[in-house]
Amino acid sequence: MPVLCQYDEARVYIERARRCVATDLSALVLESYDRAYSNMVRVQQLSELEEVIDYSLIVATTNASDSRAALIRKMWHDRIRGTKRNVEVWHALLAVRALVLPPKEDVDTWLNFASLCRKNGRINQSRVTLENLMTPTAESIALQRPSILPQVMYAYLKYLWFTGKDHKHGMDQTRVGAFKGLQELASELDRAQTIEDTAWASRTYGGSMLAWGTSDDDETIPLLARVYLRLGSWHWLLEPDLEESSVQGILHALQRATTYAPKWAKAWHKWALFNTAVVTNYIMGGHPGVVHGYVEAAVKGYFFSIAYASTSKGGDDSLQDILRLLTLWFSYGASNEVRIALEEGFKFVNIDTWLVVLPQIIARIHSNIPAVRELIQSLLIRIGSGHPQALMYPLLVACKSISSLRRTAAEQVVNQVRQHSPLLVEQAQLVSKELIRVAILWHEQWHEGLEEASRLYFGEHNVEGMLQVLMPLHKLLKKEGPSTIQENNFVQNYGRELEEAYECCTKYRKTGKEAELNQAWDLYYHVFKRINKQLPSLTTLELQNVSPALLNARDLVLAVPGTYRAGAPVITITGFAPQLIVIASKQRPRKCTIHGSDGEDHAFLLKGHEDLRQDERVMQLFGLVNTLLANSPHTAEKDLSIRRYAVIPLSPNSGLIGWVPNCDTLHHLIREYREAKKFAVNTEHRLMLGFAPDYDNLTLIAKIEVFQHALNETAGDDLAKVLWLKSRTSEVWLSRRTNYTRSLAVMSMVGYLLGLGDRHPSNLMLHRVSGKILHIDFGDCFEASMNREKFPEKVPFRLTRMLVKAMEVSGIEGNFRSTCENVMQVLRANKDSVMAMMEAFVHDPLINWRLFNMNEVPHVGSLATNRGLAGDGYGGSSEIHSPPQRGFSKREFFQAAGHANDANDVLNERAVAVMTRMKNKLTGRDFTPTSSFGTAATAAMLDRSGLGGDHDSESGLSIPVQVQKLIDQAVSHENLCQSYVGWCPFW
Repeated sequence: MPVLCQYDEARVYIERARRCVATDLSALVLESYDRAYSNMVRVQQLSELEEVIDYSLIVATTNASDSRAALIRKMWHDRIRGTKRNVEVWHALLAVRALVLPPKEDVDTWLNFASLCRKNGRINQSRVTLENLMTPTAESIALQRPSILPQVMYAYLKYLWFTGKDHKHGMDQTRVGAFKGLQELASELDRAQTIEDTAWASRTYGGSMLAWGTSDDDETIPLLARVYLRLGSWHWLLEPDLEESSVQGILHALQRATTYAPKWAKAWHKWALFNTAVVTNYIMGGHPGVVHGYVEAAVKGYFFSIAYASTSKGGDDSLQDILRLLTLWFSYGASNEVRIALEEGFKFVNIDTWLVVLPQIIARIHSNIPAVRELIQSLLIRIGSGHPQALMYPLLVACKSISSLRRTAAEQVVNQVRQHSPLLVEQAQLVSKELIRVAILWHEQWHEGLEEASRLYFGEHNVEGMLQVLMPLHKLLKKEGPSTIQENNFVQNYGRELEEAYECCTKYRKTGKEAELNQAWDLYYHVFKRINKQLPSLTTLELQNVSPALLNARDLVLAVPGTYRAGAPVITITGFAPQLIVIASKQRPRKCTIHGSDGEDHAFLLKGHEDLRQDERVMQLFGLVNTLLANSPHTAEKDLSIRRYAVIPLSPNSGLIGWVPNCDTLHHLIREYREAKKFAVNTEHRLMLGFAPDYDNLTLIAKIEVFQHALNETAGDDLAKVLWLKSRTSEVWLSRRTNYTRSLAVMSMVGYLLGLGDRHPSNLMLHRVSGKILHIDFGDCFEASMNREKFPEKVPFRLTRMLVKAMEVSGIEGNFRSTCENVMQVLRANKDSVMAMMEAFVHDPLINWRLFNMNEVPHVGSLATNRGLAGDGYGGSSEIHSPPQRGFSKREFFQAAGHANDANDVLNERAVAVMTRMKNKLTGRDFTPTSSFGTAATAAMLDRSGLGGDHDSESGLSIPVQVQKLIDQAVSHENLCQSYVGWCPFW
């Protein structure tokens, strides 16, 4: 067909088309950027059509190498990088450019398009694109390879490897073929580099196979390095058993990748990861003596990976490497070679790197290995020198430890920091001490202590345990004495009786007479009853009465908790609000406000009676998940993330939690809605009790019938109505409903992976503005709630009828399912990163004692009923309405285990089981009989849906099948009806 070159007429039609599109675009862009996007792409096509005309005229008068033509090509290259990573969008733009710029003259862009097609499942389109870039045809690749650009050949081999994944029977052969092709390509590139084949090399990266860029983007990395990295990775996947011959081959390929790209974080990461895998393989094979060389190589690799990743992408992306490095350090730090590698690495890496893992480092400050302990202290002192604000709060928690070794080690670091920041240390100690005082008043300490002592004495007949609980409280009264108005009032009201009770206990220790303890308990009981009546009246606390020192603290140099960021201005404390609001719940947390130097009021929840260090680690995991979701195109475009908040432990049993504004618990929203409609809040429970008063003792089949009766008699659309009524327009409602569904799906998958339990309506919050779901209280992790003795949970996450009815008209089908699958895809694709975080989690000595579940050591869960301490109305009228007691105290654990060595053996065994379970979840093997641990509660998660035929014993379940099985278990009435009533399974 002849080319008409009627450019002037073409410009006229382009302008007319632009005016037509402008009308729609101006209307849509005011409503939604997403809805207007397709029109914006059309506008860009029209603009590029004009540029195509300009390019044609330039080429016709000069040549394609003209600077003006080169400028247009560069502009097109940069512009397409700013568009959505969407196949249709890219294809529409490239089709216009192809009018004057053949694919072979814009190879990099078309290779990116082929990669985009492959990653989006457009296999045929990817293949056609690559074949068009080959010369002359795909069928003659073997004969014509010298004429094929090496980067095109590399892309085609990646395509072949990818397609091998989908062939059930020929997968190995397809991938082996791609691997052999890559070996040949690597040899040819090596040979071309050796003989300085500039003619071929010029077609890769400006005449040099070793061209180097400062960015970590693949485009700036030498092709030869990328080929060798891929070669090592594929070799590892093909031979995962790690025989000696394959180990050396993989190491050779990865070492070549780091040689050709010495500042490429990705290559160093893979090098370190493989050396770590070799270490694990040799240890499992019973050859621990040969691992030190590999440990040293892995340590050096992690340091290089961390250093080069932080210069280009930020520290969060290297979190996996940091955590794995810490694991090697704590395990092999005694080795002289490893210690030297660590010392050199710490000098090489920016000190800011370690701020994200301060909790993990401080957790090991009392390591039994002297070399590790000394190096930890040395690192903490360096961090304290550069970032004393970041170190203060976590270090002061360690200073309050019951372990003398841990306490001494922490105090040594504090003393070093005091040498250059004495005022900061003094103020941090004051604020920490006073916040702990306010978090747990003497009234509450005695209330909690008497409850625990009563349980030990009357429930377990453990007199010594009872005295161990009460003696520190008596010591608090005697030695420290009252220092605030509130404490003086306590001494005046209860001091005489408690002193008499103390004397009775002292006499018992001397005489052993039971009558002395009975007399003491008469006094304790009287004190407990009075405190129990007084506590509900404390709805607010005046700082003047409970902590005048905190009220007088003004213009401190100490940062507001949770606000310190390296390189950002420090937000210091200018004062504390004079009043704290006590939240009406069993643990009675306080809402406190800290005035910051930024002019803002920073609100916190001050919690006592609870160890927040596990919540702190969970927030770290959520940070990692957010990074992974942001780096994945499918999840990033939907803005999927988990809402995080600051968690700052102050002591082993108290801490601060950042207050999240504009949030309500689901329980509050449903109660508010029902009260407004004159509808009983516990209607479903009443129906169940009316149908079967002895519900808890029914057989499973009878429970299902009663449970379904309650559901059939009620609509269960309360949450859906709340979302509608609280939205001012239908568009706001639609946006909130979509955000609600997606955020619920994200946390369902992440919560399942974490084994997060106890998701009752008071632990789920809804953001009033965005509609996103926010989870709180992460005390039950690693499927602890599934393994408890009483009311074990049977569901992987909360997906009750109210949550489903608040979704779109199709319910689970649609946004919820697709989001679940996308999130699971991201988690499984990045299982190494997730496993590194979880490994650090379960091996943390401050956290892992919680892994020991109740089935292994039965827990006597009732207080002294003959004294009535449990039935006075404080904390609920019936034990079934409150969550079953989870786990037991650290003290009880070590008593049960006998001594520390036994405890460590039990914990290590449990940690291995937890990690195996995590790995099974991340590989789709979580529904096999061997994947579960613990009790039949976990085994209840096994498949009952008849989908077992889709299971592949080698590769695990596909993601859609895995998600389907989880959803089936979450909505199963058989599972839901066995929950305790306070979990509200009928909501």
